[in-house]
Amino acid sequence: MDNPDNLLDLYLLTLVVEAGGFSAAAHRAGTTKSRLSRRIIELEERLGAQLLHRNARRFSVTAVGELVYRQALLIREAAAAAEAAASEAKGSPGGHVRVHADSRLLPLLEDMLEGFSRQHPYTRISAMQGDDDVDALLEQRADILLRMDETLPDSADIVARALGSVHRVLVASPRLLAQPDRPEHPDLIPDQHYLSHAVATPSRQQTPTSRRRPSARFTSNNVSALLAAARAGMGYMRLPLYLCHTDLQQGSLRTVFESHNPPPLPLHALTLQERAMSQAAVSFVQFARRHLALSQLPGITPIDKFD
Repeated sequence: MDNPDNLLDLYLLTLVVEAGGFSAAAHRAGTTKSRLSRRIIELEERLGAQLLHRNARRFSVTAVGELVYRQALLIREAAAAAEAAASEAKGSPGGHVRVHADSRLLPLLEDMLEGFSRQHPYTRISAMQGDDDVDALLEQRADILLRMDETLPDSADIVARALGSVHRVLVASPRLLAQPDRPEHPDLIPDQHYLSHAVATPSRQQTPTSRRRPSARFTSNNVSALLAAARAGMGYMRLPLYLCHTDLQQGSLRTVFESHNPPPLPLHALTLQERAMSQAAVSFVQFARRHLALSQLPGITPIDKFD
């Protein structure tokens, strides 16, 4: 990577991938399609790998190209964060970042805010609960949406910036587990013994999912209320491990059916395309990645451990 052209061409690669082709990316970069295509070809030659599939009717990213793109995106965001840090070091206003989070991620967001505010003392921060509130991004009422889900919004305007993955466990109170009619399989848990997380502010782009139980005994978008209900023995609940780790250590909750735990859920910071991002938002995403890598929260695998 001693060749300075690599840095510029990696930046151009991110534009091409995000634009879904060369024409739109060339317009954004202020260059021609042919020149942009030539730069990507030269990058592929230097790296010794094909990054893109392209012909007259098809454009896609190769597996190697996806890996290179994700690392190039980190470089691009790091450069923007460096500019923001320099601006703040000079005492310039640090801007404003508005973060919306799935209610299950609010404790994680709260854990980040102290460190971020300490490193970026001139940046104003707004933190709001907004489950699946993609509309807030599209309408520019939010800069970042922390989201934990298997699916991503179907919008070319939104970029999903990977932060890590979240492991989930099924928990219940010792009181509930002591009942004689304890189910032998998670699918046999009756609705009257199930607690369900509800979406507080569903987006118009949200699609229904069979994972939620409409007839659950207790449904709430408030994680604290769900934890209290689980501790009281009202039902079984699927929760991120980091949320109930203390309860498990103290014995107020226990894990059940561990062999049936679902795959980890991807954790993303959803933003608009970089051209619509403020430096404060870029800085927050960069900080979130570093924070997760260093904090070693139980049940959270940061991006640098599973790329």
